[in-house]
Amino acid sequence: MNLILRIIILLICVFTLVNALVFVGISIYRSVHAYELVLHGAVDERPGLHLVESLDGFLLAIVFIIFAVGFGKLFFPENVLMKQIQISWLEPRSFTDLKHVLWEAILTTLVVAFAIIIVEDLEDLNWLHLIIPGSILLISLGLRLLKDNHQ
Repeated sequence: MNLILRIIILLICVFTLVNALVFVGISIYRSVHAYELVLHGAVDERPGLHLVESLDGFLLAIVFIIFAVGFGKLFFPENVLMKQIQISWLEPRSFTDLKHVLWEAILTTLVVAFAIIIVEDLEDLNWLHLIIPGSILLISLGLRLLKDNHQ
């Protein structure tokens, strides 16, 4: 049973890293497309929006990398590969440590996603656009309360 659990966790880590690479690839494609729009003078197609969307994709890739490396370090601390990955802010000793780092990365991603939505819908804003800032506020408050309780 222990071996099956370790294989499942390993698969989760591997596929999460593959997902991160896919997000990086998509974001590179979006960035290159935005540069092409700028070079061809197609400013009316909003190349800046494509660049911000690529930033959002890169941030999502970072969230996936944090998740995969964090799980790897938690479940396979003696693995040679995990020992070689030295990121000072990503050395989780527990799920709580990993959760704090993930929440901070997700908050940053939500802020960028909200900026994209506002720019896209600038002509037609309504009260539903307040859902993401409300979520950001609630997650921030929860993170702050958790940090205060664990320090």
